[in-house]
Amino acid sequence: MKKKEKKKSPQQIRQEELHLKNCYLKRIKAMMGIMGDESAYELLGPKGVDWLHSLRLRPVKLVSPADPKRKVTNHDLDIMNDQLNRYLRNSFVEIGPEKKQVSHYDFYCFTETLYLFLRNVNKDHCLNPQAFKEKLPAFNNDYMESRVEALSKLDDHIDTLAWLYSESTRHNVRIEPEPKKESTSPFDRSAFYNNYIVYFEKPETELLEIDGHKRTVFQVGLYKNNTLIRIALTPEQLGMTGILQQLLLKVYIQTHAIDRIKERIGIYFMGTSYIEIINAILTQKPYRADDGGFLFPYSYLNKRLGYLKANVIGDKIIIRTFLFLTNNGTPEGKKLATMLRVQKEDKKYLGIDKLSTFINSDIETNENLKQIFTQAGCSSLFEMKKHMNKKPDHAIQCANYLSQYLGLKR
Repeated sequence: MKKKEKKKSPQQIRQEELHLKNCYLKRIKAMMGIMGDESAYELLGPKGVDWLHSLRLRPVKLVSPADPKRKVTNHDLDIMNDQLNRYLRNSFVEIGPEKKQVSHYDFYCFTETLYLFLRNVNKDHCLNPQAFKEKLPAFNNDYMESRVEALSKLDDHIDTLAWLYSESTRHNVRIEPEPKKESTSPFDRSAFYNNYIVYFEKPETELLEIDGHKRTVFQVGLYKNNTLIRIALTPEQLGMTGILQQLLLKVYIQTHAIDRIKERIGIYFMGTSYIEIINAILTQKPYRADDGGFLFPYSYLNKRLGYLKANVIGDKIIIRTFLFLTNNGTPEGKKLATMLRVQKEDKKYLGIDKLSTFINSDIETNENLKQIFTQAGCSSLFEMKKHMNKKPDHAIQCANYLSQYLGLKR
């Protein structure tokens, strides 16, 4: 049973609040040093210090909509906020003529608070406002360029989060700034919160007859700058000829394709699968499949892992399945079938139709096997192991059996 927390006394609460205030003021003083001279802090009287603390901007935070029907779980918000904080702490903006680097997290919390204070400082809150401004020269005209750059980068981070946590057959994530509400209360501090509201929007669907069966397909799209962009290609982009080369073909995907990504790529990259689907469609030149359809190369960190198999049906491109790099129907799979005389059943039995086998096994230690897979165009499967931090003593010992089964030892 979880131990019940002891209720804090008013004195303990005040001590904690004072400690947090002192920590904040220490950070804001350090930021003054970056922007010019820490001694600017000494020009603030007690009122100025309190006013500066009251003006503090809160960290950028993702929150749930007020509408309970559209509520986003705390679990999802915690994960997304953790990711956003990593983005902000690990990206930087250059400030002032000396090009001093400040993390975007510190920029929004401390630099922007100082900027807000500087714009409104007067003799009531500062012993010498003019001297205070002169001690922070980095807030000159060049600062606006840095500010625009930082705010633009925040938009990029927000868009990346929306794409990262969208799932093509479940929801598209939309993130927008929380509107500022007018208030006459002197105790209302909402104007100093950098909150963004997260919405999980259901994707648009259609019911199509495919191969004699009714199938639900989901339109592929993503939100950028709070606007839904529906992905579409032209026949010309697919390499098709005819009089309708500029006709827009909207892109849809079946659940079957997502299930095959989960099955064949596994848990390793499911957090980025939607981004990789978008990249495959928009940036990769498709191959023609044996049935007249199209194969869009699907990669992660520029390492090819397989193909999205798609067909044109009416005025739509339907992504129907995902083929792992070694599967039948891919260029690499065909080469393997020729070189090793293996068919679909053999690949499935040997486990070479899934990324996990190449990540967790000792296949690459067998030079003969590795050479054959490399010649077939599958070297990227071995290269992915570098990103998995797998130790050699954890590898599944299957190289010798594979070599014997395929007749490579004769």
